[in-house]
Amino acid sequence: MEWTRTSVPSIVNACECGSDKVEARADGLVKLYRCAECHTSLGDLTMGREP
Repeated sequence: MEWTRTSVPSIVNACECGSDKVEARADGLVKLYRCAECHTSLGDLTMGREP
């Protein structure tokens, strides 16, 4: 599945480069987040569960 632009959930880490643009990609039950500018991983969330 492709990375798509999304709003940043408050639970993921801040981007090192200071950008507020975030991309997400679903990988099974896990949704991965990365910075749209420098592609640094911002963490992940398991779908259907509270973090």
